[in-house]
Amino acid sequence: MKLSEKQLQIITETVAKVLAEQKQKEEEDKKDKRYLNTVLLLKNYRGLVVHCENVKGELWEIDNKSIQDLDLEEITLESIESIKKSRKKTVAMVMFIQSKVEAYKSMCTEDELIRYRVLEKKYISPLKMSNRQIAESENIEKTAFYKYLKQATEDIQVLFFGVDAISFK
Repeated sequence: MKLSEKQLQIITETVAKVLAEQKQKEEEDKKDKRYLNTVLLLKNYRGLVVHCENVKGELWEIDNKSIQDLDLEEITLESIESIKKSRKKTVAMVMFIQSKVEAYKSMCTEDELIRYRVLEKKYISPLKMSNRQIAESENIEKTAFYKYLKQATEDIQVLFFGVDAISFK
């Protein structure tokens, strides 16, 4: 069975359209994942900070113990190294988040600083506040709170992920 030129053209256009739609969906999924990953990092920031504070002493203790002091049935040298690597990654991530939040603050204009303050109070400050408390402290409506938080999160995602976080039209 031989296909006509018209049939080949229809098939080619259909395949091209499907591929373009798939690519667009993949790009949208990537964008969604970056946004969700940004929110995930910010939501867990306080816990990571607490973890890092506990880690400092533990790393010193582990570094200063001899292999004879350890219960070798429960702990192996590999597990200690794995724990130390994991904890060092946590410290590195906390420092990364802190530096990006500070960079975001410094790049905000006077009018945009409210976005930074909302983000900082929601995720970064040691004092955990409810959304209502943050809105009241900034003297804004709850809808404005969500708008500022979303905008700040989208802004900071560029600092976290670089050019990959920018949506080109």
